[in-house]
Amino acid sequence: MPPVIPDRWIPYKPCGKVIDGTRIICFKVPLRTSVQQGNSAITHIWDIPALLREIPKLGAVIDLTNTARYYNPRDLQEAGVLHKKILMPGRVIPPENKVTEFMDTVDEFLGKDCDFLIGVHCTHGLNRTGYMVCRYLRDRLGMPGKDAIKKFERARGYQIERKNYVADILGKKPPPPDLGNSTPVKPIASSTKPIPSSSAATESWSIVVKGGRADQRTGEMSDSGRSRRQGQSSGSTQKKF
Repeated sequence: MPPVIPDRWIPYKPCGKVIDGTRIICFKVPLRTSVQQGNSAITHIWDIPALLREIPKLGAVIDLTNTARYYNPRDLQEAGVLHKKILMPGRVIPPENKVTEFMDTVDEFLGKDCDFLIGVHCTHGLNRTGYMVCRYLRDRLGMPGKDAIKKFERARGYQIERKNYVADILGKKPPPPDLGNSTPVKPIASSTKPIPSSSAATESWSIVVKGGRADQRTGEMSDSGRSRRQGQSSGSTQKKF
């Protein structure tokens, strides 16, 4: 199936802010450059190079889209960014094993003593992304569901649209999934207060550094969430964080 612009992808701003108290940042899926070129409705290309410029300290990406057609993960890996794919259909509450896989992957990366960020995206970086991130904030960080939703929405700039996702995060019985796709984009008022990132530090994480500045991360997150080491760039030195 040839790549296409996903429905309702254009109206959403590409990237949110770092979620307060974490090193998690959420964004909509970056698309192949060729798909966006020549589309008059797109004023700024949002592809892998744009993502890396927007988030220079990006260390890993968790991709929650239910397809592999939007971009080539190798483009991230060649830039030293770890990539983890968790196939997740939209609109429905995911099975708990998917949620656990996501949370374990986040813990694995955030447990490393480094300043790099972990990025999370689905198609719009909002509903599936919001559900998984809020579950992590609630289940692993002990945050009340209501507060988790507020933190996510403030950082992303939009309200989570799927009522079944919101209800489940709040511990309520979720309504049947809305299988329609006509929900309007609902931006929320942005805060003028900058959202800081945390400096959590535990285990070591191998990265490649050039000129004293960390600019590549070795390895690739496998389906089990573990890291497979790749070759190092010539002229680079390995540093343990």
